[in-house]
Amino acid sequence: MRSNWLIRLVARLPVSVYTKLLVAFLAIVVLLITVGAAGLRALSDVNRHAEELVILHRKIAAYRQLQHDTTGQLYSVASALLASNERTLEATLRQLNQFGYDLDRLQFVAKDEVELLGRVHADYDRFIKVATQVVELIRRGNVTEGQDLQRTQASLLADRLERLTNELVNKAEGEMVARIEVSHGAYLTARWVVIGFAVGSIGLALVFGYAISWSLIGPVKEMDAQLKEIAVGDFSQRVTIPNRDELGALATNLNRMNEELGRLYQQLEAANRHKSEFLASMSHELRTPLNAIIGFSEVLLDRLFGDLNAKQEEYLQDVLESGRHLLSLINDILDLSKVEAGRMELEVGRFALPEILENGLTMVRERAGRHGIVLGLDVDPAINVIEADERKVKQVVFNLLSNAVKFTPDGGQVGITAKLDAAAVRITVWDTGIGIAKEDLGRVFNKFEQLSQPAVTGEKGSGLGLAICKGIIEGHGGEIWCDSPGIGKGTTFSFALPAKDE
Repeated sequence: MRSNWLIRLVARLPVSVYTKLLVAFLAIVVLLITVGAAGLRALSDVNRHAEELVILHRKIAAYRQLQHDTTGQLYSVASALLASNERTLEATLRQLNQFGYDLDRLQFVAKDEVELLGRVHADYDRFIKVATQVVELIRRGNVTEGQDLQRTQASLLADRLERLTNELVNKAEGEMVARIEVSHGAYLTARWVVIGFAVGSIGLALVFGYAISWSLIGPVKEMDAQLKEIAVGDFSQRVTIPNRDELGALATNLNRMNEELGRLYQQLEAANRHKSEFLASMSHELRTPLNAIIGFSEVLLDRLFGDLNAKQEEYLQDVLESGRHLLSLINDILDLSKVEAGRMELEVGRFALPEILENGLTMVRERAGRHGIVLGLDVDPAINVIEADERKVKQVVFNLLSNAVKFTPDGGQVGITAKLDAAAVRITVWDTGIGIAKEDLGRVFNKFEQLSQPAVTGEKGSGLGLAICKGIIEGHGGEIWCDSPGIGKGTTFSFALPAKDE
């Protein structure tokens, strides 16, 4: 957008988007009206030339009729003058006078050939006079003198009238040809004028549309890119919009929001860092007295300092179990704080994955046996030694198996499958337990999340185990996910590690 001066010009106009669009639509309407007016003007010119051609055609027809009548009259007079019949001579004179009247009327029609018609009329008048003299001579009996007058004067006038009428027709036909050429040229000119106006109008409409659309689309795209940067947590960019309309104001508000979000994000990062540091410090501080409580409880239960009655043993057992549960919660909080603070250290090494999976089943076998839960293991023979953090992987497997056993009714099944998928190892922990509702699948990995369905054994966890598992797997560059057909239909937790098979 910065490389196009027209787009920048439209963008910097200090008017609203509505006004810009309205002006663009009005400009297109004006262009359409202009093209229509040019077309009408061209049609008017073509129609005018067509009318002129029609008039010329009628004029030529009239001239041809004049030529035909003149020739006919001359031959009739020549034939009549050779005879001495009185009635024939009278009829010939009347026809000559009647034709003269027709010639007078033609002068009002053929205004462009007045001079030539005048010559025709003058010669025709002289021809009538000569013909009248010939008739008078024949009537008086001077036939020979009348015939001589006819040969010496009337015949010459007749030939001259024939040439003049031919010239009149030829001139009209030449004008007809010239007008046809002019009409054709006018048609070509009108056609190119209309085409030029149409092409120019289309070009201007495209330019206007391009300039206005990109003056709107460009800022929208830039702001969309900026919003994507904000969505991924990058608040360092600013969007530069030259528009002086609503989009420019929106860009200014977006930059202001970006700055405010960046400031708030920094505050949240600082608060989260302080929280993680506080949890880590407090976890370390709490573990020392808890370990002492657990140790002393175990010593007393071992009766190293004397016998205990039944009530004392029961209370000490409760203290020991509560201490271990609290220590487990503290360890989870410590692990989670390390994950959130980005300080979770992975000790990557080579270890046998099947042994880790067997150990995980061994750790939950006693509890599963108490509830009649059948355990199963299915490992791809191609999987042996992988590269990962052995202790972290063991923690994830044990956590998933513990949850599976915890939420599986008596007599159910829990199993592990491991398969080699391309360059990753996929491990799945499945059960036939109470299942998870479809709408809750997206919340199982949230911190401190407790789903609505009760645990089968009545136990409740901290809601941190799955969040820690997610952090461990993603720390390895892998992914973890959950699936369940629905309530009462079991659950499947799977995770993939980008570990190479050895």
